[in-house]
Amino acid sequence: MYNNKKGQAALEFLMTYGWAILAAIIVIGALGSYFYFNQAGRDTVYVNAPFGTLASGINATHVTIEIENRGSQDLRAVNITVGSCTMVEIGDMASSDAAQIVAITCPNSGSSYKGDITLAYLTPGSSYPQSTTGSISGPVD
Repeated sequence: MYNNKKGQAALEFLMTYGWAILAAIIVIGALGSYFYFNQAGRDTVYVNAPFGTLASGINATHVTIEIENRGSQDLRAVNITVGSCTMVEIGDMASSDAAQIVAITCPNSGSSYKGDITLAYLTPGSSYPQSTTGSISGPVD
């Protein structure tokens, strides 16, 4: 009977390691599928609050972003810059307005593009400029 207790302890020890290794494999697989397999040739665009994006496109001469004001305040004097490309003035964006499509002139060479987005704006009753950032990446069409 003494040997059975040792065998049971060894089996429990190996099962604990087995579950830990299985959990690690699942986590690595999930992260791998999110970061590696998600590169299906789609544009990826992200901006921080109070803005949001709905779609984007990158071609040899322009970066196009569909952007909206997702905040609760109306924003004034909004302008957008992508990387070292030409700044585009969007103007005022009310919180209830529909999304606006912005085309930024940006000659893109190569098969892919990656750039940082900077949005500058004024809040109601303030003359102090505020800004938020984001990024865009994807293949050049």
